Amino acid sequence: MDIKRIIIYSLLAVAVLGIATQGFQDLSWGGLVTPMVVTLAYFTVIFLIAQPIKNNSIVDIGWGMGFVIGAWTTLFITPEPTVLSYLVVAFITIWGVRLSGRLFRRNVGKPEDFRYAQWRKEWGKNVVLIAFFRVFMIQAIINFVVGSTSYVLIRYNSFTMNGTLWIFVIIGLLISFTGLFFEIVGDEQLRRHIAKRTKNLLQTGLWSITRHPNYFGEILIWVGLYIAGLVVIDGSVSPLFYGVLILSPLIMSAVLIKISTPLLEEHMKRYDGWEAYANRVPMIFPWSKPKA
Repeated sequence: MDIKRIIIYSLLAVAVLGIATQGFQDLSWGGLVTPMVVTLAYFTVIFLIAQPIKNNSIVDIGWGMGFVIGAWTTLFITPEPTVLSYLVVAFITIWGVRLSGRLFRRNVGKPEDFRYAQWRKEWGKNVVLIAFFRVFMIQAIINFVVGSTSYVLIRYNSFTMNGTLWIFVIIGLLISFTGLFFEIVGDEQLRRHIAKRTKNLLQTGLWSITRHPNYFGEILIWVGLYIAGLVVIDGSVSPLFYGVLILSPLIMSAVLIKISTPLLEEHMKRYDGWEAYANRVPMIFPWSKPKA
């Protein structure tokens, strides 16, 4: 392993421990340490399942359920959950189960995804050890960091309509539910289009205002949860620490915009009408300037 990767992995470890312990201030199992450990254990189990079947891409199927398990773990250790705690857990459960279920139905019985198959060839005899750290543990860390905003909201909110920060909860949840709408409807429109077995691009419905309504929806979900989570700075959580949690929507947005979208659009370019579509419809954010 080169020195660059050692430095990156060390920084990631420090960052995730810092978030789990609220800046190394709370080392108890009653804080975010528990969902962090459970998330790492969950992805380790997926790793153990993937090895005998030689399919590391099943980690993608488990991604959504990682948030569900983290949310329920956090609820379990919360001494006095509020209505908001239960609402956030329900929201994460609906979103995560739907996402993992959709990927399971799409990929079950299929061979290892081409990305993971290529890495398997590149890593050769060291594939098991390298995959554990560079695929499963990296995804576990990102999963926990992205989910940390919702876990803090579940664990530390003391939400009442009598406070001054309740407006952030209302605004944040409206944004998150709007995101869920874009994701569910966008995926369903795509499913129906694929079922037609056409070679044309889907350019109607939500796909007429953004080339990736499901990705736009997912960004809205995590931005909304972060805004709703501002309610915890009423004294439950340090404003400085909560400021660090902006990493949650930022990391998710960066992954979708910089990694997932370019990979998907390389595939979409093979369809007729791609160039005109890309020049007319924005990549992620509706009503922004289109950029092919």
